[in-house]
Amino acid sequence: MYLSQQNFSSVLNTNVIYGVNSVEKSLAGKIKEFKKLSVFIAADPGLVQAGIPTKIQNLLKENGIHSVLFSEIEPNPDAETVMKGAEIYQSESCDMILAVGGGSAMDFSKAVGVMASHPGHILDYRRGQKPVVNEVPLLFAIPTTVGTGSEVTNVAVVTDHKAGRKYVVASPVLAPKMAFVDPILTTSLPRHVVATTGMDALVHAIEAYTSVRSTPITDGLALQVIKMIKDYLPASYAHSDQLEARSQVHLASTIAGMAFGLAGVGLVHSCSHPMSAIYHVPHGLANAILLPYVMQYNLIANERKYAEIARIFDPSLTFETDRAAAEQLINVLKDFNQVLNIPNDFGFLNKQFTEEMVDRLADDAMDDRGTIPNNPRKVFKEDVVQIFNQVLPINQQGGSAE
Repeated sequence: MYLSQQNFSSVLNTNVIYGVNSVEKSLAGKIKEFKKLSVFIAADPGLVQAGIPTKIQNLLKENGIHSVLFSEIEPNPDAETVMKGAEIYQSESCDMILAVGGGSAMDFSKAVGVMASHPGHILDYRRGQKPVVNEVPLLFAIPTTVGTGSEVTNVAVVTDHKAGRKYVVASPVLAPKMAFVDPILTTSLPRHVVATTGMDALVHAIEAYTSVRSTPITDGLALQVIKMIKDYLPASYAHSDQLEARSQVHLASTIAGMAFGLAGVGLVHSCSHPMSAIYHVPHGLANAILLPYVMQYNLIANERKYAEIARIFDPSLTFETDRAAAEQLINVLKDFNQVLNIPNDFGFLNKQFTEEMVDRLADDAMDDRGTIPNNPRKVFKEDVVQIFNQVLPINQQGGSAE
């Protein structure tokens, strides 16, 4: 669409404080600026084992700030865990929330904020149900992975593990007030986490760039992320002491969050959400595996933009037509995945998928209301089934897969 025919708004609500040791230098002072006295810290058990929340608690204590640590957050945080966290937030008379970790900690913290300021159950506020209208408690975010971007978005994803479904809770009030992007906190990440969360950031950028809601502003953000990930993720994966590479990827993740927070994400996320909800595949890993196959499906919708992405990864494609360059992008990204030791498909699940199981996954993907409408190509269920059939080990006999 011509720019003269477009209308859009771009509001970034989060103050991003970037820098090595920025948490140590700035966190306590910023909390005091808001006159908060009791901080609810949300983290996962792995971070507790690494000692990061304890260091933050000691930092706050030295500055006269009380804190309560909740560390029971599981991957793909469960709705009932959110309800438990909200109960503790209120019983401990906390007056702000500090999310420390990856996407799960961010999602959990935003959802706790909703339940601290609204009646009922968190699933009452999933997209399509009740709106989030009240002001939520002050939320600061400290990302410790290099993929989520949730520290600058207004969306939380909550899982109903009993139903095997992921739900989105979204509202402008959910965006963290401040995000502390401190690369030093990522140096202890296992390399497989660096690979999958870094690819998560790349998927955020690619889907934001090709979204039907993209604008020149989000395009600029997304293209910058793609360049940074291409240049620095392999080095960041290769060695944790590559602080410059780790810094570049960590900031790229935050910029990607800005891009998709405004433009949205598409079919890769539609398909990855049920893989995480039902089969517990880490979100970034599911995104990375699905990316080439979904892009193959989407190519015809915007060859020019996919060609521009391909030329970032392989400058020699500058001399190819848009169609030829776009078609090469599939193999280029499969090779990039291979460098990071990311598998080509979901064979590692050691499960044979029946037609009924694939049908369930496709139904859930099609019902992902926050992603399907953004996809550059109109999506039909039979096409989603075909995508899943390419990445899942299919039971050709049609019998039970249990």
